[in-house]
Amino acid sequence: MTSTEATGRTPFAILDVDLTIVDNAPRTRAIFADWLHSVRGRLEGAGDKAIEALTMPIVFGVQDNLRALGVNDPDMQREALGFWLRAFFSSEYCRRDVAIPGAVDAVRRLHELGITIAYLTARTASMAEGTVASFATFGLPVCVPGTVLIMKEDPKENDQRYKERALRWIGELGAPVLCADNEPGHANAMHRAFPEALTVLVGDRHSARAPEPAAGVVKLARLSNTIHDEDG
Repeated sequence: MTSTEATGRTPFAILDVDLTIVDNAPRTRAIFADWLHSVRGRLEGAGDKAIEALTMPIVFGVQDNLRALGVNDPDMQREALGFWLRAFFSSEYCRRDVAIPGAVDAVRRLHELGITIAYLTARTASMAEGTVASFATFGLPVCVPGTVLIMKEDPKENDQRYKERALRWIGELGAPVLCADNEPGHANAMHRAFPEALTVLVGDRHSARAPEPAAGVVKLARLSNTIHDEDG
């Protein structure tokens, strides 16, 4: 990962956050549990469902998770979705996240190799405080030289357009050598923007109707699978 030395350009690793280096399932479980507690008396069995939510398997779709909890009434689903949207994109609840196994060591290894870490996330800037606090708890390098945290300013901006715009900006700062995201569409955009970099599609949780990974995008279970002791 030292091919940029000849050009004198700063090497970058562009890393998505949620479901790439951070597991937000505990955040979603806590949100569902809190919502269910708030509707006790209006939803039959809400108390029991709140307990169930704390350990339930989490899939990508909010509605699918609600149905798994037995919340099938359309009005209740809409109320729950509104609660989830407000809470999920908040500093308070993102502190519930946990690091994906191996991710912290992988990111720290990249940073030690002199590669600038660009965390490129669709989280909104209003989540900065909680994001930085949780990163520090995990032991991820953040707010130190050799790191950049890039977040959405406008929560209504389309994630794909935002990330493509951010990729152009990062390309002006240096030479990406590694890109990673859990969303096939975003990984494909990374590969188009920086075809000489290693682009990794991480895990198998992503939005419905996502495109197929482009040729040249490497699919791996975890980011840590791309980092080895012999690198550098």
